[in-house]
Amino acid sequence: MKQRKNLPKFRVVITDIGKKDLQRIKADLRAKLLENLKILEISPFPTIKPIKKIKASRNIPLFRLRSGDYRIVFHVRDTTVYVFTVINRKDFDRAIKNVVKSVEKWIKNI
Repeated sequence: MKQRKNLPKFRVVITDIGKKDLQRIKADLRAKLLENLKILEISPFPTIKPIKKIKASRNIPLFRLRSGDYRIVFHVRDTTVYVFTVINRKDFDRAIKNVVKSVEKWIKNI
């Protein structure tokens, strides 16, 4: 009997803002980031070191995946992982409050 590979348990959806952020990144780095998004298909929760809960988001659980110099901000709803933005680590602390506000508005509309 053949063994099955780990099938994805979660579906990863990249929002329009996330897609724009990825388009601004060089192709080789973008490919690495997209490869790292596959981690979220197995388990998007902070069970491994590169994933952490964002403390600034109290109303809605937001997480970040560390990938090199970039941080991928995402939210999990049921079995879907919504990737909201990809931010350079230098800009992360400064931008996270605005990201949280826009994500809260976005989630109310879905």
